[in-house]
Amino acid sequence: MTDPVTETITIANAEERLRQERETFDQRKEQDAHYFKLRMVMGWIAVVLLPAIGLTCGWIIFHNHEFSAATVTVATSALFVDAFGLVISIWKVVMGSGPRTLEPVTTGQNALPASRSAKPSH
Repeated sequence: MTDPVTETITIANAEERLRQERETFDQRKEQDAHYFKLRMVMGWIAVVLLPAIGLTCGWIIFHNHEFSAATVTVATSALFVDAFGLVISIWKVVMGSGPRTLEPVTTGQNALPASRSAKPSH
């Protein structure tokens, strides 16, 4: 039989470890939710901005006789940079690692004393 004080300390340590693991999981869960919202907002902004920039630049490029050479050059550059940025962004989202997946934060150690961790017999 083990010492009651040692068993009490072991149980307290296990409870504290479980509390910290729960806190860590809750924090990761909250951060994951915020990161998901951020990705959605950025995605919808890109869905609106990319066609708007593309149409505006395309209009300027195809009606180049109505604009100065500098304006057409800027529009062409903006269209190139916008398209290049889209390709890079998609590459990072598809090929990148993104956020960590949620997983248990337990250490896998059974810190409870044998008398507490054993299943009760009925």
